[in-house]
Amino acid sequence: MIALLTFQLLRPPPTIGATTFLPTTTRLGATPPSLPWPTTGSAALSIAGLGTIGTHGPQTALPLASTAKIMTGLVILGDHPLRLTEQGPMVPVTAADVATYVSEKNQGQSVFPVAAGEQLSEYQALQALLIPSGNNVAELLAVWDAGSTGAFVDKMNARTTTLHLTHTHYVDSSGLSPQSVGSPEDLIALAQSALQDPVFAEIVAQPEATLPVAGRVFNVDALVGQNGIVGVKTGSSGAAGACFVFAANVMADQQPAQLFGAIMGLPTLDDVFTSTTNLVNAVGPALHFTSVLSTNQVIAEYQAPWGDSATVFAEQDVDWVVYDGMVLKQRTDLIKVKAPLPSGSSVGTLTLDVGEHHTQLPLRTTEPIFEPDIFWRLIRLRLDRLLQ
Repeated sequence: MIALLTFQLLRPPPTIGATTFLPTTTRLGATPPSLPWPTTGSAALSIAGLGTIGTHGPQTALPLASTAKIMTGLVILGDHPLRLTEQGPMVPVTAADVATYVSEKNQGQSVFPVAAGEQLSEYQALQALLIPSGNNVAELLAVWDAGSTGAFVDKMNARTTTLHLTHTHYVDSSGLSPQSVGSPEDLIALAQSALQDPVFAEIVAQPEATLPVAGRVFNVDALVGQNGIVGVKTGSSGAAGACFVFAANVMADQQPAQLFGAIMGLPTLDDVFTSTTNLVNAVGPALHFTSVLSTNQVIAEYQAPWGDSATVFAEQDVDWVVYDGMVLKQRTDLIKVKAPLPSGSSVGTLTLDVGEHHTQLPLRTTEPIFEPDIFWRLIRLRLDRLLQ
């Protein structure tokens, strides 16, 4: 008997597992709206930091037209970075550049007038590329940067690999060739990368500019400055139809958010602009700044067989911009614990995912768990038998 009592008193307490209270998935908000997609073509929409919220039509390699110039501008600024207010180095205009301008103008291409012997600053050349969308300026910048259009196109394609644009490939710097291709989702990813450069973002948000030789020029993007639209690039050709890659500043319950979209293959730019306006207006009401997790939310509980318990909480609030109908994934990873367990003990992690939002939070206990008293130790053997 003495040996049994001694054994009971000296037996270490059992480990304690946790009971979790969070479901693995939670649908957020109301049913998402039926988006007013165009009746033809392809399109995609994305929220910065959240990811794609909808697609329409083929998400495959499609002719890009002048939306290819987003990559042209991005490569130029990568090779020759500018700060805001800087004009950068001068880009000389040769007689050959003038001949290119005349030839492309006669073909009915989108061009920007130049004169032999003039010089454009890098900033002015980027304005000429991205605002009136000069095909000839795309070629002028390519040769200035890389020595030849072919070498520059190689840089463009190298950047597609870096950005993981799996459906995108370029054969020219202007997008005139139908073999320069990409998908709506690729264009959105490209635009998001390009707008991280403040000079690129500043230029594509300009409704107009005053430039050498041409004078006052206007942005082909007729929506810039309306409905929160801050760029980025139109395109139009026989092979591509009318295309538009756009970014719009929107509000999610008084919290700023940025909507990106790409529309490809519509009959006219007017059709594209109408579709863009309809989509921006439809998405806004379905965006919300939501409390995904609060610090007073009980995540789990440890319940010791002798009666002590400890609740588990996260150490910080999580508030995210989300889109109605998206699914929040929650994974709780908790260790088994032993007594004594002080309050504030680290016991695991909580992983939250919705769209491209991802975070992993440490979890801690808020109460201590003490070692069992002598009475519980003495009756433990009987309790063990009753539980079998």
